Amino acid sequence: MKERHTSSNCNPTLVTFDIQGNPLEWESLGDQVMGGQSDGQLVCSEEGVGHFHGTVRLDNGGGFASVKADLPEPIDAAQWTGIELLALGDGKTYKIGLRNSTDRRSIVYQHAFTPDTRSWSRIRLPFMDFIPTWRGRTVPDAEALETSRLASVSLFVSGRQAGEFALKMQDWLLY
Repeated sequence: MKERHTSSNCNPTLVTFDIQGNPLEWESLGDQVMGGQSDGQLVCSEEGVGHFHGTVRLDNGGGFASVKADLPEPIDAAQWTGIELLALGDGKTYKIGLRNSTDRRSIVYQHAFTPDTRSWSRIRLPFMDFIPTWRGRTVPDAEALETSRLASVSLFVSGRQAGEFALKMQDWLLY
């Protein structure tokens, strides 16, 4: 039996996976940009579950798959501590990315998580622990994430975790 995330606790929803709830348009961005052959996509359902799945291939210098969505307008999350979601994983580690811009060339702030494989787990990702990265590398001198203007969200499977992957998630709430 699946645990249900409810927003009755008044925490605003940053991302919904409910096809009735106006989900974001997720664009696949894989390692093809560097010659790789990995693929991934995110599918939303009537049950409000997002399913991020695909295959990571190491051929031709590959090793990651990701999806990105721009928020309809920047969100001010400055009064919140981070993102909370329910997730069901496959043993792989995933990353949520946040940007202060919709420009793909801008720094992406990432936070890794590895959800349980047997039951839905509650994941809490504090904004202060998001790491600034550029093309997968940490940017030590980057400014901190500006939570007052979140413009874009993304999801990654990286670190050369080869093979099929499947992550199920419920709405990302601010906490």
